[in-house]
Amino acid sequence: MLAKNTFNVVSILIVSYFIIVLMELIAQFATYRPVIFLAKISAPILLVYLYHKSSVKQNPFFYVLISMLLFANILFFFRNPNYFFLASAISIIQKMIMLLLVISMTTERRFARILLSAMPFLLMFYFLNSITNENDGIEFNTIFFESVLVSFLGGISLAAYLKNDNRQHSWLLISTLLFTGLQFVVFIEKYYSFVVSLSVFSLIAVMLSGFGFFTFYKFLKSAEKRENYYL
Repeated sequence: MLAKNTFNVVSILIVSYFIIVLMELIAQFATYRPVIFLAKISAPILLVYLYHKSSVKQNPFFYVLISMLLFANILFFFRNPNYFFLASAISIIQKMIMLLLVISMTTERRFARILLSAMPFLLMFYFLNSITNENDGIEFNTIFFESVLVSFLGGISLAAYLKNDNRQHSWLLISTLLFTGLQFVVFIEKYYSFVVSLSVFSLIAVMLSGFGFFTFYKFLKSAEKRENYYL
């Protein structure tokens, strides 16, 4: 149980986090890049401080995860082709750390069940991959590999939720569905931007990312309350 003062600080940090997300949405809509850059830096820092204030166990992997989010946000913001591969590598490592955290904090260990649960996600991304003309190159393969990682993240969360639909697994499922949606948007933005305006994708991505990482934080907090905590 958090002390009253700590609870108040946590509540303020949560409100501040979503204010930052809202600011980024407005800035994206107005294409005001200074505020966008400020929001992309501020949101991860607030999330780290929020976890620091509210968590008793202080899982170091979460700090690494959000630090990588911060660096990836900065690199992707400048949209420099020279930064793309570094940003993509950071993003892939980030997904791997997320998978490690999820696996260590859930009781689902049956690969066949996880693979079956991941199949809808894999099929969706496979279909997107198959209908694009950009079927080669490092950039395309990087996005495809990220899609596979996100699919298995979704498979683990779905299998865990079906096995035990408690609060922990509910937060995890919501989070991974948001990340799946984000990966879908990234793919569509990259290869089908001629269909829909890029500004629409940016707004959707901000919401999915903001809520996705917050719900992942809520999953981590719920998992830490369990007695059979793995890390």
